[in-house]
Amino acid sequence: MFKEPALQSLYQQVQVRQAKMADLERLARERLAAQPGDAQAVLALALVAVDGNAEPARQDVISRAETCTRQQPQAAACHYALGVVLGVQSMAEGMLKAARSAGTVKAALTQAQTLDPGWYPARSALVEFYLLAPGLMGGSTARAQELARSAPNPEQARVLQARVDLQEGRAAAVLQTMGTALQTSDPELAGDAAQWGFAAASRLINDGQAAQAQPFLERLTRERPASANGPYGLARVQAAAGAHAEALRLYDQAAKAADVSWLPLDYRRGIALQELGRLDEARAAYTRFVGAGKGHKASLEDARKRLQALGS
Repeated sequence: MFKEPALQSLYQQVQVRQAKMADLERLARERLAAQPGDAQAVLALALVAVDGNAEPARQDVISRAETCTRQQPQAAACHYALGVVLGVQSMAEGMLKAARSAGTVKAALTQAQTLDPGWYPARSALVEFYLLAPGLMGGSTARAQELARSAPNPEQARVLQARVDLQEGRAAAVLQTMGTALQTSDPELAGDAAQWGFAAASRLINDGQAAQAQPFLERLTRERPASANGPYGLARVQAAAGAHAEALRLYDQAAKAADVSWLPLDYRRGIALQELGRLDEARAAYTRFVGAGKGHKASLEDARKRLQALGS
């Protein structure tokens, strides 16, 4: 992610949960205090802002990144920071804002990738834009595929092509690529492989093909033991097979990970507990899930129905 060794070292520690985003933010602000035009420090603040999901932080980084692109138009990090954070912020403000900002986001990410074609994060972010943006906002699966094929090394090309395959519903093919990519020496490439592979595995589980997802999830658990995704995914495989006690054990394992907060853990634990006849515990898990108000609408509605059926 970073060309500056101190920032890259700390960022890698954050990725494996040996340091916190707050540590990266502190170092970035120290660098900016000493040198306000530090493009690498602006990039660090951009990653912190996206991770923290706080609008004031995003707006601050957008302003800094805009200044950075004007003062250092050849700095790919500045354009990347602007494109990524503006994209997140505009989506948070609704589709109208996203439509208005799409051109700027696309231009910033395109410039970052053009200035540094070998920098994987910029190419990956631009592929993601082309896949997720509607056609009227500049999206294009064909352009995403072209970027994947023109990647500077075969490993990048395979992972980015697998991202295109994921978008087009070829989940089983995605897992074949992502399993081997988990061990790549490039931490950003490995991170994408883990994220997109987990998405493909989840899709297979949802489609009633949990057994196909199991080998990848086992490998994910071994390769990234600090992440909740591996044990959570394996728990869902076990639940699909009716092994709810084992699923519950794996959900409890996932609960210890630092990145568990975005997963609907209480909802899934509630189902396992209900299947095991532990109804009071199931009721408590559903209550926590509904009370938090996070998760897919269908999951929240199902949890409410289950609570009602349990007499709550």
